[in-house]
Amino acid sequence: MQDLGVQALTAVLSILVAGVGVLISAFVPKIKDAVDKHLGTSQADIANKVIDGLGSIAQTVVADFNQRVVADAKSKGVFTAELAASVKEDAVKAVIAQAPELIALGKSAIGDIEALIPQLIEQAVLKAK
Repeated sequence: MQDLGVQALTAVLSILVAGVGVLISAFVPKIKDAVDKHLGTSQADIANKVIDGLGSIAQTVVADFNQRVVADAKSKGVFTAELAASVKEDAVKAVIAQAPELIALGKSAIGDIEALIPQLIEQAVLKAK
């Protein structure tokens, strides 16, 4: 019975992550366009490079966490919504830890770039599926 519950929870979480990922994928280009419209050309170039760089780091972090944490938890049948939230939080911290200079550059160009990192993590999760 518990296996069925875990499978149902996993299916629901997968659908939610895919839905959120699709929304995020749709919004990242719009964010870049908004940045281009509101900033000067050099600032927009910097902002777009920061977003691309953080996105690349997020993809690497997600791939690593999928291999080490998520796959292990799923194979043991202990992957829960709480674990997923914890893994996402850890992934955000990992991206921040790996990109302090990039984040500082992003802050100087567009402000609170750290607020975008959770969405980049979600987008990377969607791409990894």
